[in-house]
Amino acid sequence: MAAKKNTKQQNPVRFRAARSDATVGSIVRRIEKDFKLPEGSIRLVLPSGRKAHVDGKISNLLKRWG
Repeated sequence: MAAKKNTKQQNPVRFRAARSDATVGSIVRRIEKDFKLPEGSIRLVLPSGRKAHVDGKISNLLKRWG
């Protein structure tokens, strides 16, 4: 009997970690694209609750949270 080919489409739940030199804006767009979310639905915030600047680096965001 021939083996059946699995045709089920797999969608990964976890994606690659963000590079530390990436901008906040590029990561926000990537999250929206990967999870098929509408534009503007993701907001990365600082510990104070303020929105992180889109031209800020992920490494600076992580330092503030860390």
